Amino acid sequence: MIHVAAAVIIAGDKVLLASRPVDKPPAGWEFPGGKLEPGETVAQAAIRELREELALEIIPGEIWYVLKRPELTLNFINCKIKNNSEPHPLENQSFCWRQITPEPPEGLLKNDLIFWEYLNSVIKKNFEIC
Repeated sequence: MIHVAAAVIIAGDKVLLASRPVDKPPAGWEFPGGKLEPGETVAQAAIRELREELALEIIPGEIWYVLKRPELTLNFINCKIKNNSEPHPLENQSFCWRQITPEPPEGLLKNDLIFWEYLNSVIKKNFEIC
């Protein structure tokens, strides 16, 4: 079983996405993060992975969503950028700030697509006028 931390970093109406490194298929866009190392928490993995992949300092918050597959547990964790840190790709990948819309970004990986739909439902629910 693989356990993964995926950082959800929202700035205004946009969210940070990263491309998969060329040497790590499948190709496509995802919420940045990676595998937990033995003994590591989801929060610790998010901090380490974003530092290693994007030179980004973050403050992890609560886990928003857990996607369980037979071979994978993917933890989407709410994170904030620390001390005005800026992303800089370090592992041969790209990043972008993508507007949160009902239409998912082209190339978003299947597991991340499930969270994208959840994220949109949460945002819609939080901003509905009563």
